[in-house]
Amino acid sequence: MKLWKECARFFTGLMVAVFLALLLITRPVFAEMPSETFASQLKKCALIAVDEQRLQCYDSITGKQEQPLGYVAPSEDIMTSTIEKPVVEVKPIKPGRGRWLGIKSYRRNYILPVSFNDKVNQVLYNGLGEQFRSDETEVKFQLSFELPVWENILEKNIDLYVAYTQLSFFQAYNDEYSRPFRETVYEPELGFKWTPELSISGWDLESIRLAYNHQSNGRARPLSRSWDRIVGQLKIRRDDISLGVRLWDRIDSIPTDDDNPDIEDYIGNGELFAGYDVGDHRLGLMLRNPFEHEALQLDWTYLFSKKAGLYLQYFNGYGESLLDYNHRVNRIGIGFMLNDWL
Repeated sequence: MKLWKECARFFTGLMVAVFLALLLITRPVFAEMPSETFASQLKKCALIAVDEQRLQCYDSITGKQEQPLGYVAPSEDIMTSTIEKPVVEVKPIKPGRGRWLGIKSYRRNYILPVSFNDKVNQVLYNGLGEQFRSDETEVKFQLSFELPVWENILEKNIDLYVAYTQLSFFQAYNDEYSRPFRETVYEPELGFKWTPELSISGWDLESIRLAYNHQSNGRARPLSRSWDRIVGQLKIRRDDISLGVRLWDRIDSIPTDDDNPDIEDYIGNGELFAGYDVGDHRLGLMLRNPFEHEALQLDWTYLFSKKAGLYLQYFNGYGESLLDYNHRVNRIGIGFMLNDWL
């Protein structure tokens, strides 16, 4: 576990270094002649006494070519008829640009009206004096969006953004205990997103993110859970295949205020994710902390419109929510993906 943690820290730092290095590599290079050199050449031409030679000197600087003998300048009518129409460059619209107040989807937005977990953590409430027993079937939904605060910083395709993700588990079918929200995870984030438009061996580098991330469930002790992280993320794509890695390093908290000191042992320090598009079908995979307390998520989406689709999700492992971060969950749910509603 320590080796995996150190590797995650190393690669998080490496992503920061790559982020800064690529900014320097991709800076614009101007091929214009320095003003001092251009002025000095003009002075040299002005000192030439012979008119014809002086004119040739000026032409050599400006790049004007000498016309051959017998050359006849075209008439004004011919020139106007053969002049090409100006080409207007149409810049592609980036995903999410031009939407209401600039808000766009961040992670998945979905609702699973029916999700079944056959490994409910009933032990959590024992000894707390709470008369509550969680149902195996509940509603799971997630809302996630981001808002650019400062776009195209220094003309480098870098955006400063704020993001918010909320994951909730609603005991909608638990009549005995008044249908409570069993758990809600609040996750604000502040970071930088870079879309460098680079391609290597057919793989497009879609984005690199570096952010400060906070997660908490807003509960009182002993059910309180929270932690803060520095998160780095890299995503690449080739045709219909997308791959990504997300690494993080926890910001240490005061031991007396730490409600979950061993959370890294269960959630780890990174995750891998992948996606594959086949027509109207989208397949997804997430793998986290494979060497100890692993977590696996499989996704299938069928898009029946441009804004929504049928969504099937399977999760097995640790860290599905903060409340159950150290408890294995085995859940399958069906519902709707709403990623393009913003």
